Amino acid sequence: MNNWAILAGLGLLAAALATVSYVKYRQRESAALLRDVELARGLRGLADGDPVRLACVDEFEVVLYRRLFYVSAVGPRVRSAAWALLGALLAAAAALVFDGLDGTAPDVFWIVSLILAFFFGIAVIVFLVLAVFAAATTPRVSFADSYAADTDAVDD
Repeated sequence: MNNWAILAGLGLLAAALATVSYVKYRQRESAALLRDVELARGLRGLADGDPVRLACVDEFEVVLYRRLFYVSAVGPRVRSAAWALLGALLAAAAALVFDGLDGTAPDVFWIVSLILAFFFGIAVIVFLVLAVFAAATTPRVSFADSYAADTDAVDD
């Protein structure tokens, strides 16, 4: 075994750890946002009609809804792209391993590895395109018009 094989193995291990870490981080972020949604509901109930407190809750909800947009529309597609990228890397590494071996079984595994690498690569592209499409076409939460109407009403 040479140094390149060791480095490639360490690179694959690092890619796997990075993918798992990214997905776990995004899952924790989703759980935190769900807790924040419950907090916003509770704060709205505690505001009890006070306009200053309701304004603070509104600001908190605006930030929360902007983060929820990413988590619900773009995040799952990016996580799927990360998993597909890891699958493509592992399948390509398997194809490289089976390429140097002789026999029928290694040849079959080499072909299957290449097919898997191809389809995982296509999946990466598809999920990234879906994420960009969701980010570009899903309407954003914006309260700029209502804020402008509130300031006009205060000025009058």
